[in-house]
Amino acid sequence: MLQIQTSINDVVMPVFIFPHEERGTYIVSIPDMNFSLEYSRTLSESDQAEEIILHLFNVMDEETCESVARDITRATSTK
Repeated sequence: MLQIQTSINDVVMPVFIFPHEERGTYIVSIPDMNFSLEYSRTLSESDQAEEIILHLFNVMDEETCESVARDITRATSTK
């Protein structure tokens, strides 16, 4: 499991990323926001970011969504 930090509304929050080998997915959790998401590891980096933004858009503004998605995809693209 990967643990990174991201900033949401000027608050640093932990993000947990679990690469689920058997399912071929990433499970992403931001406990402080009561948020989780599962998406395919076969998606391109830009498609991963779009998937994350799509799900976060209901709880935060677009600029913050893009920043969080960038932090997560940056962490998964190096693993």
